[in-house]
Amino acid sequence: MKQARFLLTLDSTGALIVGVFIFLFSSFISTLNGWDESFIHIEGFVNLIYGSYSGILLLLFRRGQLHRIFVLILIIANSLWGLQCFAQAWRLQEEATYIGTAVLLLEGIYLLILAFFEVRFVLPQGVSNSSQVA
Repeated sequence: MKQARFLLTLDSTGALIVGVFIFLFSSFISTLNGWDESFIHIEGFVNLIYGSYSGILLLLFRRGQLHRIFVLILIIANSLWGLQCFAQAWRLQEEATYIGTAVLLLEGIYLLILAFFEVRFVLPQGVSNSSQVA
């Protein structure tokens, strides 16, 4: 139970902090990573949306109302975004700096590990939709 709460907190606060950081320092990040500023804004926007979603799941978890389907969506989103990071690292290899490539690869690894731990610790804590009767 503590692991599930910790993972959802890490997921939400991490994404929200990164999203705000990206928008506050987008010009600096663009120069440092060698990415277009529009790409950085997409990264920031996705992080804010994603952090909000996982934050809502944290609130539902604390109330005992977290449904497994919402956790599955979170896990799938983590996995797909992690794979997207690897694809972007490959796509941007010509224009990105070594730091930019490393950031994308590390983010992808982080997200896939996070998805694994959410399968292991958060998913079993969710309630199935059929177990709750009105």
